[in-house]
Order: sequence, then C-alpha cells, then structure tokens
Amino acid sequence: MSRLNYTLPDEYHGRELEGYVEKVDYYLNSNIRIWHNVQNEGYALHQHSAIEILVPIENGNTIIVKDVTYYLEPGDILFIPGLTLHEIIKPDWGERFFFMFNMDPLTSFHDYSALEPVLLDPCLLTKRTNTGIYEHIYSRLMEISNLYFSPGVTFREYSIYANLIDILTTIGREHYDTLFAGTDNTAEKSYDYYQKFNSLLAYINDHYAEQLTLEKMADYTGFSKYHFTRLFKQHTNSTFYDYLSRKRIQAAQTLLTTGASITSIAFQTGFNNSTSFTRCFKKYTNYSPSEYRTKFIEDVPENIPVF
Repeated sequence: MSRLNYTLPDEYHGRELEGYVEKVDYYLNSNIRIWHNVQNEGYALHQHSAIEILVPIENGNTIIVKDVTYYLEPGDILFIPGLTLHEIIKPDWGERFFFMFNMDPLTSFHDYSALEPVLLDPCLLTKRTNTGIYEHIYSRLMEISNLYFSPGVTFREYSIYANLIDILTTIGREHYDTLFAGTDNTAEKSYDYYQKFNSLLAYINDHYAEQLTLEKMADYTGFSKYHFTRLFKQHTNSTFYDYLSRKRIQAAQTLLTTGASITSIAFQTGFNNSTSFTRCFKKYTNYSPSEYRTKFIEDVPENIPVF
C-alpha cells in the first residue's frame, strides 16, 4: 500500500457522538467519510445510518455489534450495516481505516434488493476464510483510501463509488455462487431463481407495510409454499417473516426521527397495533420504540404524542 498523508483539513479530523448517535460528517458535501486512525481510542455504543467498514492495518481491533464480539486481526475486513448498534473497544496501539458510505445513492439500482440480505447482518471477510475474494476486496478498499486522501482528484466521488460497487458486486456474486454450488441447477435455472428473488425482495421493500403473507409471496414467485420457504431461507439466511419484520423495524427506526406518534408509526410499518409493534421492535433493537427515540434520536420535536 502506498503511503499517503492520510489527513484532512482540521474541521474534518474527528468523530463525534452525541449520546448514542453519530451523524456522519461526510467530507466536502460527498457521501463518503474515511478516517485513517492511529489514535488509541475507542468509540462508545452508537449507531449511524451509513454502512461502516473497518480494516485494521497494524494490530487488531475488537468490535461489539449487537452483543456479538468480533476480534479483528490486521487485514480483516468487517462490514457493519447502517442503523446497527456497535461499540469499538479501545486498542493499546495500532493503525486502522474506518470507511463510511451513504448507501442511498445505490438503492435505485435493481440489483440492490438482491444484495440487502447479504449485508443485513455484519459481514466479516478474512484472508483465511474468503480466499477467493479477499485480496480483490482489500485492494479495492485501499484504492478507495488513496483516492479519498489524494489531493486534486477529479470525479473523486464517482471513482470511489465505482470501487465500492465493485466490492459489493464481488460479495454478492460470491454469495449466490456459494448458494448454488453443489446443486444440480443449470446456470439458467440458478439465474432464474436469482431474478425471481431479486424481484421479490424489491417487492417487499416497496410493500412491507401491507399485510404480506408467506402464501402470497410464494404465489408471487410461482413456487409452492414448501419450496418457497426453503429457497427463501437459502437466499436470505432468514425466514420470510423474520426478514419482513426486520425490514419493518428498519423503516420504523427512520420514522422515529420524525414527529409521528408511536402508534402512527406502528400502522405505517405494517403492524396492527402498538403492542405488537413494541414487542417486535424490542426483539430486534433491545429497546422499546419510546426508549429508542429517547436514547438514539437527536433533535426530536418536543411533546410528541405516544398515540
């Protein structure tokens, strides 16, 4: 890796938490923020809307994500989805990169729906466990850091996102290649499955607030209920109802930043009542909606009605 001066103007040098929330200070009105970190400091429990990628360069790092502890060795790559609670434990020494990307510019791509299940949970890539794709992804991340910190780069944001799309494409293809490996599916059949589930996941993204059922979604894809259940688990590593619930809770997390009441948010995200909404919200975030709003949301309008 070529050594650059990995510094930015003073106003962009640090990360700041207000309570449990980090509002990412994207650099120069872009959708990207990268820190080259050599300070021996950690970051308390927090979340942010951006996807975060952590790469230790010298010495390791310990990260706690939703009560799961990840011990990263130098060179390991950890993807942390947006709106995911995590804590970075203070290291004794070392060097590391923190990459932060606003994913909103990519959500209009049709393929984005197929990628979402792959990055719904934290994703750890290592040289030992991901031999087929690790070197490529690591080199793309280092290219991103070089583009970001090099002065006078025209079309910097486009160039960085081109590398990010390459990374996400590589991860997505690895997921689907592994999914269909060892089956007797032809290439055409595997691609047909990919297309059907890509379309299905896009449909769920658009209609999660409606009363979707497993039976209806099986009909949507043209599979039997049994076949659909098995294939959905293979494609997303979760059951249909678990996946649907998580999409609804993600939407609720965003709506809680507004002045809408909790009952209104419950109905807007597909729940029949505030009780079932609260129960589901706490299952996936460990907090009730009102606790979440108090702890994680800045500048919420005062006197918000609960009902």
